[in-house]
Amino acid sequence: MELSEIDQTQITSRAIELMGGAEAFYTAADKELDEIQRKWNQNIDLIGRILRAHLFVEHYMTEYITNTNSRLGDLNQARLSFVQKTALLDATNPDMTDILPGIRQLNRIRNRLAHNLDVQVTGEDAKTFLESERFAALRAAREREKPVSSEPIDVLEDFAQHTSIVFSYEFTPLSHAMTQAITEAHAGKPDK
Repeated sequence: MELSEIDQTQITSRAIELMGGAEAFYTAADKELDEIQRKWNQNIDLIGRILRAHLFVEHYMTEYITNTNSRLGDLNQARLSFVQKTALLDATNPDMTDILPGIRQLNRIRNRLAHNLDVQVTGEDAKTFLESERFAALRAAREREKPVSSEPIDVLEDFAQHTSIVFSYEFTPLSHAMTQAITEAHAGKPDK
């Protein structure tokens, strides 16, 4: 017998009886609904900002992997997870080494959200993002021009944007200037 063939009124009546009466049934139902509402009524702005940052980084990471490995097949068809894509990044590349801890932290934050339906971006999270030396240096340089928020969610978003630039700049004119500056710095050329 399929569920659609069962009399739902009869099932509800029996459930009320099993709970010890209507009052106990509705008290339990209200309690469960309240818990669901509590979980539903999360800070959607914060959730949206975390998910946008995660999706943004994943998008640019996928493009980077594709651009640096032209013989790979379609990564979207491969249906690789975020962690699997992260594992494909060259950990010997200084650019990747600088951002990998923050990328992993961003994924941990997204996972906390997925598993708990309640998340905060903490000062410890922000600290991990700021361990990216280039990101921290760029934020410090920007701070000299105008105030930069130190709120953990703002640091997370700034890190996501920075990471997206790192993934894409190798293929842009800005990249060539940065690459030359890095090469000169490693070669010990004096500042002009």
